[in-house]
Amino acid sequence: MSIGIGDSHDAQALGWTDHEEACWNTVSDNCIPARITSRYVSSWRVMVPDGFRETAVKAAGAFHYLCAGPDDYPVVGDWVALSPDGGMIQRRIPRRTTITRQESGRAARAQILAANVDTVFLVFGLDGGRNFSIGLLERFLTVVAAGGVEPVVVLNKADCTSTEHIESVKSQVRSVRADIVIRITSVPDGRGLEELRNLIPVGTTTCCLGRSGVGKSSITNSLLRKQHIRTAEVSRIRHRGRHTTTNSQLLMLPGGGLLIDTPGLRELQLWGEEDSLHESFSDILELAAECRFRDCRHQGEPGCAVQQALAEGILPHQRLEHYLEQRDELAEAELRHRMSAAAYEKQRWKKISRR
Repeated sequence: MSIGIGDSHDAQALGWTDHEEACWNTVSDNCIPARITSRYVSSWRVMVPDGFRETAVKAAGAFHYLCAGPDDYPVVGDWVALSPDGGMIQRRIPRRTTITRQESGRAARAQILAANVDTVFLVFGLDGGRNFSIGLLERFLTVVAAGGVEPVVVLNKADCTSTEHIESVKSQVRSVRADIVIRITSVPDGRGLEELRNLIPVGTTTCCLGRSGVGKSSITNSLLRKQHIRTAEVSRIRHRGRHTTTNSQLLMLPGGGLLIDTPGLRELQLWGEEDSLHESFSDILELAAECRFRDCRHQGEPGCAVQQALAEGILPHQRLEHYLEQRDELAEAELRHRMSAAAYEKQRWKKISRR
């Protein structure tokens, strides 16, 4: 380590890696490294490795000037370079990994939910309703693969269901990705929580993703060993949760390790390259390699191995439908993003020509 302040072990415990070390070599010697723990409208809270001090900061004017869009601003999990007095963000360190979805609305823009994450807990509730579905799992895996993060499926609220139902859901998860790590948890009786804690070693960062009401905040409180985040009951009629976490937070766990708790997701529009579908649809992509044409779209072309597998009952209809839906959604988002970027550049040059 060569960041030059405090104990290097503090920085490593806060998630500092060789990636950040290499990037820091281009930063002024007078700057102070810090990690974003919370984000607000026009300010951030950061943690400084030297003693894990937390403080509120704002962005310097020069930093605003360098930001081309919303995704250039720091998000929870980012490392930043602070001014020598520790009050202003001067630079954002390039990210190792991201968890990104498409921002809601008409414009196709990336919305980064968390940065520099090593593992993501995909949390599903076992208490019925809409808390688990194959389609949602497939979408989560696509998002996680696009950001280069390792997924773990957490089936929570095991105390609310039968052993038979748990095994059925596990089987459905395995049908999507056979080698994925699965953990069964229950906060009231503590089931599986120690195994979950062991997946967050010192110096690594884990993020919780899931719908409202699946128990992300309850799991976080248990891992923190205190009531840090407010929780609320799920509707018994509609099986829907309410947002109790309104802003993402980076938290240090007792004994080490970092956890980002995020608000419940009401929708998950995809963002990324088509290659990110490999994690959620590896079976279809393996079949596609046997198609007669390399650019086969699997929608009626001759010699399509995917359609043949479908006809022979090897590939379920619903799985192919989900794949085509996600593939087309990613392509549409990319097209809309390019059109938006082109329109932005046209408007920018129009303003320049008037000067």
